[in-house]
Amino acid sequence: MMKKLKSVLATFINWAATLFGMKDGSKFGRVMRRVVACTFAVAVLFWAAAEVVRFFDYIDVDLCELFSSNDDKFYLSQRLSDDVLFYDSYYYGENGYIANSHGKKLVGNVLSIAHPLEGDSLVYFSDGERRGYFHMRDGRLVIEPIYEHAWIFSEGLAAVEEQGRIKFIDTAGRFVIDRGFKYDVSDDGYVFHDGHCAVNDSLGRHMGLIDRKGDWVLPPVYDNISPYDTFWVVSLGDQQALLSFSLDTIMPFARVRYDILDTAILVSLSDHSLALYSRQGTLLKTDLVVDVEQMMYDTKEVVYNHTDHSADETTEYYEYDDTFTQLKAVATCLRYEAQSGWYGLMSPEGRQLTPPLYISIQAIDKDLYLCKPDYYQGILLDSHGRRVE
Repeated sequence: MMKKLKSVLATFINWAATLFGMKDGSKFGRVMRRVVACTFAVAVLFWAAAEVVRFFDYIDVDLCELFSSNDDKFYLSQRLSDDVLFYDSYYYGENGYIANSHGKKLVGNVLSIAHPLEGDSLVYFSDGERRGYFHMRDGRLVIEPIYEHAWIFSEGLAAVEEQGRIKFIDTAGRFVIDRGFKYDVSDDGYVFHDGHCAVNDSLGRHMGLIDRKGDWVLPPVYDNISPYDTFWVVSLGDQQALLSFSLDTIMPFARVRYDILDTAILVSLSDHSLALYSRQGTLLKTDLVVDVEQMMYDTKEVVYNHTDHSADETTEYYEYDDTFTQLKAVATCLRYEAQSGWYGLMSPEGRQLTPPLYISIQAIDKDLYLCKPDYYQGILLDSHGRRVE
């Protein structure tokens, strides 16, 4: 059988060679042989590449990650500067390292990193237990990972924690602010903005703002101070104020909640109504409405649907199934939403009849509405927003 197959294959090759002039000893024959040989080699190469891709696809391996990996386990996670790169190994459960563009390892055992604010060059890194800093431009280890808690550099200073106290170091690792500020695990981070940083007092009961010398510029008498966008949100009891990073008062203390938008400040008032202010604190619009809905109520009219089912068409026994639909009608007033989840009554002309004091409003009749300020009680209002006793 094999001899016959070889004979047939040899006949075919001999025929193809004759057809394309490959047996010809002339220059044309030599050229044709080279062309056919190159074509065959390219075809085999493409076939082999396709089989390799199919194989890795079958075993579910990401080729891009595979061929861009370093040291078989690490992959490039971030480029910190022209000559400093962070190689991670998260998927293997191991720490990564910092290397230069030539592949030389500069800092080992790096689990995570965090960039400093603009203008600073020391990068925070963690080995999973301790924190330290290296230089962004050359990868040089500047401050050994000796701190259990540490934060990014901002305006030339970084906060570190020692024995439950927050201290600030400079770019040489020297303590420059050590006033016994209490460390609070719930704080977002100790970062300077326009020369000011929010910290706790020595007892950890109140917060204030310090300058880069560690002196209080806003006394520690507030419940919380948080940076948001370019503002300080200052909380005292159930009131909030909004200060700029330079400590100008944008919005005074009031029982409100502030949402900083790209071009404005959205204020949620104590009655859950909304007002819009400019980022400089100028009132732009009041009584903002997020959504308006038409309300329906159940009427006393019903429509019956008679359906009969015969067990056997040859008998006179029938089973009747009576179902009905209660008709609905449109109520006079509309329901509007202001602060998320809070509703009020609105007239057909669009006038707000009540503040948005209710978590739900249900039309009971054409001019009667059940309004609930909480889940346990409700009041009845008419179409003028007046209470019905």
